[in-house]
Amino acid sequence: MSEKEKANILMVDDQPAKLLTYEVILRELNENLIRSTSAKEAMEQLLRNEVAVVLMDVSMPDLDGFELADMIRQHPRFERTAIIFISGVRLTDVDRIKGYQRGAVDYITVPVVPELLRAKVSIFCELHRKTHQLERLNRELEQRVKERTDELDRKAEALQQLNTEQLQKNLEMDAILQTAPDIIFSQQEDGARDYVSDRFYEYTGAPIGSANGFLWLEYVHPEDRERSMAMWTLCVRSGTQYESEYRMRGKDGTYRWFRARAVPLRDHQGKAVRWYGTCVDIHDRKLIEQSIRDNAVALEKMVDDRTSALRRLSSRLMKIQDDERRRVARELHDGLGQNLAAAKMRLDGLLQADLGSKNDEVAETIELLDRAIQQVRSVSHLLHPPLLDEVGLLSALQWYLDGLTKRSNIQTSLSVTPDDFPRLAPELETAVFRIIQEALTNVYRHSGATHAQVGLSWHQGEVTFTVRDDGKGIEERTAELQLGGIGVGIGGMRQRTKEFGGELRIVNTHPGTLVEVVIPCDVSVSRPLSAIA
Repeated sequence: MSEKEKANILMVDDQPAKLLTYEVILRELNENLIRSTSAKEAMEQLLRNEVAVVLMDVSMPDLDGFELADMIRQHPRFERTAIIFISGVRLTDVDRIKGYQRGAVDYITVPVVPELLRAKVSIFCELHRKTHQLERLNRELEQRVKERTDELDRKAEALQQLNTEQLQKNLEMDAILQTAPDIIFSQQEDGARDYVSDRFYEYTGAPIGSANGFLWLEYVHPEDRERSMAMWTLCVRSGTQYESEYRMRGKDGTYRWFRARAVPLRDHQGKAVRWYGTCVDIHDRKLIEQSIRDNAVALEKMVDDRTSALRRLSSRLMKIQDDERRRVARELHDGLGQNLAAAKMRLDGLLQADLGSKNDEVAETIELLDRAIQQVRSVSHLLHPPLLDEVGLLSALQWYLDGLTKRSNIQTSLSVTPDDFPRLAPELETAVFRIIQEALTNVYRHSGATHAQVGLSWHQGEVTFTVRDDGKGIEERTAELQLGGIGVGIGGMRQRTKEFGGELRIVNTHPGTLVEVVIPCDVSVSRPLSAIA
């Protein structure tokens, strides 16, 4: 779903007049409005359409809104569909709690304020669109990863094919050694050759017999001559097997690589009294080995390039996500939040004008606006806390921990070392905040913990931060960061850590879990946070 595509809004009420009222109120949003006068018809519409928001009356004859919400939430496809209850009868706090327990995102009482209803529905439609955009981006990223993986597999198969061809070439060379007349030589006890086969003279064009003694060295490449002679002398003195590779000049003046091997013939006392050996043309094999080395280097460079490209893409996606959060938070705070505040001020003025019996309704509306303003501020701050940009990491973390304690009843604490903890680069402060936020979200959702401690320290160019809880712990494969054992949250934490060259570690502490991240960094702001606050 793109930003310009319309979202589907399902309106459920057994009274057509109310449906018409909602349609008039929401028409300005320019979204697709779908009517439904019963729970059965609503379920049919949900199954046929991708619905962003369900606007539902609580009191209906066949199934009330709570029962319909239970049915909707039981379907995996609608687990995250936004449900807003509207009621003119069931107005108690117990009814509201019951609605939120059914998965409602909001509970609006009659009379409905058109601007408020439009604002809330608009927010959830926009969130629905953004969710679909992120899902599309994830699918595109997965497809690109698959394409890169397939390409690497093809390269690996090509390398395997080269290795197979090389092995086959070795077998062919061994067969040639057994059947072809290679250069064969014998040498005396002192190492001087006394016999060289005709193959040597055919290759070099030298006169027959001219290679006896040490004259064969004249045909060895000057760069290989001293090394080969030194190795041969060492083997003669020690009586060990000789093997050397060197280039030898042919009769056309070109050099080819040969491998010389010689074994000693020993007397009954074990002394080497004679040497027998062969000299095999290995020039083609050398070229193949060099080609394999060149291909391996090229393949390794290609893998490095692809890996770097994937990292840059992942970093760009994370930056886009953070920028989008910052933009949505700013729009919520500066746009919708300011409009709600202006509406509250207007209503405050009406309340002071003493409207008689309408004063209670105005007061109730002001209370609803206060809640909406608080919700907008909370959503805005959770998306991107302004404290993170304006004051820094420590203030944003303390604000988030205070809010988590109020929302979840999990007792939280923050310890910082040293006391004058410095400001970090903005992008690093954002990454640290997001990693800690994701870790605490996992604590809240999965651990069943009652306490959570966050530690933050900076020492000798390294930032270390930890999140520890007293919950039920995690699976070992998750602690070991195995594929299939980690979800999107931990995957994002690990990726953010890698972007800054850091290391993520997750440990079961029995009870509870410890998340530790170490990131090397240079302090970009020399003033401590205490000096700025």
